[in-house]
Amino acid sequence: MLRDGYAAVTSRRVEAEAGIKLHYHFGTLDDLFVAVFRRRAERNVERMRDALSSAEPLRAWWQLASDPRGTALLVELTAAANHRAALQAEVAELARDVRRLERETLASILDGYGIDQNEFPPALVAAAVQGLALVVVQDQVRGFDTGHDEASAAMQRLLERLERRRARTESTTEAAIG
Repeated sequence: MLRDGYAAVTSRRVEAEAGIKLHYHFGTLDDLFVAVFRRRAERNVERMRDALSSAEPLRAWWQLASDPRGTALLVELTAAANHRAALQAEVAELARDVRRLERETLASILDGYGIDQNEFPPALVAAAVQGLALVVVQDQVRGFDTGHDEASAAMQRLLERLERRRARTESTTEAAIG
């Protein structure tokens, strides 16, 4: 799938290259796509939870979201989902769950960054970070020269500033309590 795209994945090719009987182990090609997606999704959601609960959640989240490893497969699986109803349902469910996790976490941490949630609601921040990361990574993976390095560097500078602000806010709060 990564080498030739999702459309090149056939039962015969899977059986020849993986050495398994697809219909015996998975049932259908759609079932294989769903199994691959679920396996990747479970690991990625856990990594996202870890990032969002880390000492620097916005920076950790950006690093995870903008990591090209795994993004190419996600893009192919998402493209395949446009033509496979069972996979589309899985992708939609994951998107809802992940966006909910992002929004809930952001609602609890944005104030610590000095971000006004009325002006920049968690849904906007979540969509902006995920959207920019996806575009940057897709352009990197495809070798497009679209200024993705500049956008990524600007995001890194913004995150540095926000994480410093959050650290100052936390240390001031701790000093006032202590």
